[in-house]
Amino acid sequence: MPKCRIRLIYWLLLVVVSIGGGIALDLVLKTRSFPLLVRSLGLVGMVLAHFPLRRTGKLLNLLGEPEEWGYTTRMVTTDIYRCMRHPHHVFVGVFMTCFGLLIGHLWSFLLITISQWIWVIGFLFLIEEKELVVKFGEQYNAYCQRVPMFFPNPLCVLRVLFKSIEVSRG
Repeated sequence: MPKCRIRLIYWLLLVVVSIGGGIALDLVLKTRSFPLLVRSLGLVGMVLAHFPLRRTGKLLNLLGEPEEWGYTTRMVTTDIYRCMRHPHHVFVGVFMTCFGLLIGHLWSFLLITISQWIWVIGFLFLIEEKELVVKFGEQYNAYCQRVPMFFPNPLCVLRVLFKSIEVSRG
């Protein structure tokens, strides 16, 4: 089985365990639900996080010359990837944090949010960054010097998200 599919299965297991564990704890401890406004913000956040997630998937398929699902052979540095190095991973974390808000109970929110961000940050620092340096070498090191890993200029992201996808390679 391809490495990327194995990682996806591990992540899906984490999602199921964190959601199930959080809901079980909330039921056992009888935690109060968050106010409707907070839960609504979770739904809005999920919808908003969906757009950059779809965009990064399209970009990687169009420009990354995928060898197999989740494994590109060409570095993508345009569009949202010129604002931050790992937008897909960051917005998965945002999406799951907002999902925790939507569920709307303390332990569900905490377990989902903390486990997802530990996964995202741990995966990027321990695996992804090292693999990209090996795969793309000095080109990736130069990219790292000019593009932040997580915290982009918000104006850069907004400018990119409000225009159509650029198809130029590079």
